[in-house]
Amino acid sequence: MSAQSQTPKGLTSAEVQQRIRRGEVNDFKARVGRSYWDIFRDNILNLFNLIFGALLVVVFLFRDYGTFFFAGFSVVTNSFLGMIQEALAKRQLDRLAALAADDIKVWRDGQLASISPLQLVKDDVIPIQPGMRIPVDGVLLHSDALEMDESQLTGESDAVLKNEGDPVVSGSFCIAGSGTMVATQVGRHSSINRLSETAKAYKRVLTPTQQRISLLVQLTVILMLVTLPMVFIAGYLQDQTIITLPTFRSAVVFVASIVPQGLVLTAILALTIGAVNISRKQTLVQRVNAVESMANVTTLCFDKTGTLTQNRLTVMEITPLGALLHGQIIERLALYTGNLSSQNRTAAAVAHYAVGDSGLPALPAVAKTREVPFTSQRKWGAIILPGETLILGAPERVLPRRDVQALEQARTLSTQGLRVLAFARSNSAMQETALDDSRESLALVILHDQVRPGIQDTLAEFGEEQVALKVITGDNLETATEIAREAGLLVTRAYSGDQLEALDSDAFDDAVRSGNLFARIEPETKRRIIAALKRNGEYVAMVGDGVNDVPALKEAHLAIAMNDGAQITKDVADLVLLNNALTTLPLAFREGRAIRQSVFGTMKIFLVKNFYSVIFFILVGFMLMPFPINPIQISWLTFGVINVPATLIAFRAIKPIQMPTFRAGVLDYAVTAGFIGAASMCLVYAVAYIVSGEEVQIARSTVSQYMTLFGTLAYWNIHGVEMFDWRSIRQRPFIFWSGIALCLGTVFGFFMLPRLTEFTAFSADLAALVALTFVFAALLLTFAMRVRFVNRLWRLLAP
Repeated sequence: MSAQSQTPKGLTSAEVQQRIRRGEVNDFKARVGRSYWDIFRDNILNLFNLIFGALLVVVFLFRDYGTFFFAGFSVVTNSFLGMIQEALAKRQLDRLAALAADDIKVWRDGQLASISPLQLVKDDVIPIQPGMRIPVDGVLLHSDALEMDESQLTGESDAVLKNEGDPVVSGSFCIAGSGTMVATQVGRHSSINRLSETAKAYKRVLTPTQQRISLLVQLTVILMLVTLPMVFIAGYLQDQTIITLPTFRSAVVFVASIVPQGLVLTAILALTIGAVNISRKQTLVQRVNAVESMANVTTLCFDKTGTLTQNRLTVMEITPLGALLHGQIIERLALYTGNLSSQNRTAAAVAHYAVGDSGLPALPAVAKTREVPFTSQRKWGAIILPGETLILGAPERVLPRRDVQALEQARTLSTQGLRVLAFARSNSAMQETALDDSRESLALVILHDQVRPGIQDTLAEFGEEQVALKVITGDNLETATEIAREAGLLVTRAYSGDQLEALDSDAFDDAVRSGNLFARIEPETKRRIIAALKRNGEYVAMVGDGVNDVPALKEAHLAIAMNDGAQITKDVADLVLLNNALTTLPLAFREGRAIRQSVFGTMKIFLVKNFYSVIFFILVGFMLMPFPINPIQISWLTFGVINVPATLIAFRAIKPIQMPTFRAGVLDYAVTAGFIGAASMCLVYAVAYIVSGEEVQIARSTVSQYMTLFGTLAYWNIHGVEMFDWRSIRQRPFIFWSGIALCLGTVFGFFMLPRLTEFTAFSADLAALVALTFVFAALLLTFAMRVRFVNRLWRLLAP
């Protein structure tokens, strides 16, 4: 089929319905996120809930209904609220993703229609254009210099030239040229969906913070499995039997205190809520882990075209270079653009100048015999006609080296921020995709693209967020430098692709580190720049919209695509900018950092509680005293001073103090407060137990009030309030008074329901003990954090 053959008709509506009835429809939905079953399983059917649930069942069989319902309340509400919130967030994100998904062109009833890829049927006739991701398997009916990338299936990124009759596999994408295919395998029978279940299965990629949370949970689960039998051994030594209610009640407390299950749920909640919030700001989150990635970004790489500029190219002037007159050059430009298999924005601007705005371009006067499509690697394209070859592309690639004056003229124009293309011809037909020395310079094509309004403010916002900016473009070095300066970007050092390629590995890394503008960059070099930045310790985000950006997007920590870019760029992206502008990214980055602080805040409050609980219980065991607290007491105080604040942090109703890193901001405080809290709790419990004449209920009541006070202290510290710093209290009065309210509400619950909570009022002496120990612990914690005791300990232990 020739380039100018008749328009394909495709299937009729009746034929489409026949195939739908036979099940030959592309209705297979690949998993792009966690399923509702995954959400239910991870929130409800996890190891912690199963062990805790089994213990509660035994408690229920002992008819201790108070412990069963009260101790189970916190876990059940945490689990189900986490599940419901994550499911709602998934539903909303799925809807946003569906709205942002691109339809696909298909020939039906002799008309070109746009439909969802899920509506494709077998034998549909589908046109192929650059940037298009092939949704089904098929065979080419027509190829016009079609080049495909099949790296997603084969691992090889080299372009594959496709001819009529060649197979086209789903998952590959068009690099250059155009074509028409007929679908042969759809749905689960297509190549991309016939992969093994292992290859197709959704793999949940954890963020750095999620990895830390997962590690902490795994360690605590191991600790629980190792130490839980000790609770039953202690019960056996005391009562000469394991099956006793006190033993199982102690086991319930131990399990509920040792595993930070609420931490996992609130962290997921914070990330999913953040993903929804960011998606409301014209930024579609395609992977939840991108939420935290935005908080980590230190370097943002992007192209000049479409980011700094509006990507609305117009031809300003055609400057003849040879003997041909202006009108003759226009005729040949019309021949060139009219014969192209597909037009990018540059070719469309040249075509508009050459033939005017008359709707669809007319058929060229002379049909091509072959085409070498423009690619980012070649930097030029060619149309081979009978008797001559027309070439359009970068001046340094297209113009003969002997044409020094034209090359200098092109460079001068580029320094004015203009985009310059060279137009040349050769009387010999090209046999390979390489230019010969016999070509003749015809003209310079001068184009202009305006800088985006407000881009200066956007770049300034990135500076405020301490995000380094690097421009990576395929354009001329002088043009890119001038446009960058117009946009308000201070160019420190600029390199061309040829300069970078001439450097060894170490010099390449140094150039990437010092430079912030790179021009005439090919896709593989762009990927190498991203990799070098990563080696230099940068957390790299890459913005792209074209096929040539795909390797770099895959290499970056955070891949960002423009909504009107090639479909393949959106397929590999973590974020999609729905408004096709960088203006929303500073907002998204700030949102990501706020979300990370929320996650750190929830981690901090849960880890403090888990550390002091575990150490406290172990110390009491070594002292051969009864278990220090009952399930209802630990559940109530945990709900009041731990779960409620953590949920408020997750919903960002309150904001913790800034925490730069996990270790310095979270772990140092959790370890310090954990040890001080455990030691002071052990002191209070031991003294209360001895003073009360070994009355366990009085000792437990005393230490439960102290644990409530210490939890309030942790709540204050996490939000920047220190007991002995009145300035911090004046700066954050809401945190101070809300902490007192949580504390009083929790204590009030003990006094109002003494029978349920097994609370016994204790003497004034023990109340004084609680108050004095609390003041001393607060002073000690303040001192330890100011001298950074744990940080010094880390340094001593470091190799």
